[in-house]
Amino acid sequence: MATESSREGADRKLGDEWKDWDGRSAEAEASARKRLFFSLTGAYLMALLGFGLFAWYLIAPRLTEWHRLAPAAVLVAWLGAFVVLFAALGLVALTVLAHLPMPRWLSAAVRRLLVHLEGGVFGLAGLLSLSRDRVAHSFVQVHNTLVRINGHRIEPERILILLPRCLTKDQIREANSMAAGYGVGVAVVAGGELARQRIRERRPQAVIGVACESDLLSGIRDVRGRLCVLGIPNIRPNGPCKDTHIDLDELRRAVEFYICPTGRGGQPLAAAGETAGPTV
Repeated sequence: MATESSREGADRKLGDEWKDWDGRSAEAEASARKRLFFSLTGAYLMALLGFGLFAWYLIAPRLTEWHRLAPAAVLVAWLGAFVVLFAALGLVALTVLAHLPMPRWLSAAVRRLLVHLEGGVFGLAGLLSLSRDRVAHSFVQVHNTLVRINGHRIEPERILILLPRCLTKDQIREANSMAAGYGVGVAVVAGGELARQRIRERRPQAVIGVACESDLLSGIRDVRGRLCVLGIPNIRPNGPCKDTHIDLDELRRAVEFYICPTGRGGQPLAAAGETAGPTV
């Protein structure tokens, strides 16, 4: 039985190494709403603000030795930076809630800001013993919404679907058949490095990534500001990298969003992993 168990563990290591998985327990879905990422980001900014104010309190006497107005200047600059950060977070939340369009340059800047805050947010989630995959799932949903709000039409031949090798053979076949009907390219990859290689080779304008939350997070970080990316987290009924599957309707909606980003009446189509309404 030990040999059988070891074989079962070995055949799941098809892609990148899966952190924090013991080979037995399996989280079939790591779904989470967007509010989780917003809440953690707000808490992280508050923690940074508190730490900064405490540091300012300790160094204020030293600053006074340089100039009597130095402590006040440093405090105003520090508070001003956090006013900008909280305003940006509020703008993202308002955009997601009200589904309001924003200038493309501002949307790109906000997405970059969120990605730069991601490390601290996940560090805080770890301290609170929150599932990293659930937080990543929430982040991907926020990212998808921002992409969807400012969507523009992309030619099918400039779209690339990245599928993980661990999807069932039936789903890979169905996904390829569906993509061929739209004239969209597909690449089946075993991990993040091969995904990046396929992107360099094919030079798409938009990517639909199907992967676990950790790989989606890494991919979004790698191509931020350079490519349009929609992420579709996979479902893992038997643990990482074994018999994973996705809702093919989500994949179809993602393709249709890029090909025709507005539906009837000019309303944006729901992107992958999204409902038609602004659920947060």
